[in-house]
Amino acid sequence: MPVAFSDHEKFQLKKRKISQKLARKAVQESIEIIPSFRGRKLRRLLIDDKMLEVVTRTEGSRITIVTAYYLEEDL
Repeated sequence: MPVAFSDHEKFQLKKRKISQKLARKAVQESIEIIPSFRGRKLRRLLIDDKMLEVVTRTEGSRITIVTAYYLEEDL
């Protein structure tokens, strides 16, 4: 499934020092997918000792990454 990045996401990735490659990996290899508001999904992937959460929306066969961030909670 093709993965695209929103303009907001490109800004947030740079600000949060998360690579597009890592965000794409989180979408493709999610260990957990949680439904969210407005039809979005929260996709999670454990990176070292931190949980990366990527917010996505699906439009047809394309997944658009809306934003990504590391969760603050202790694992």
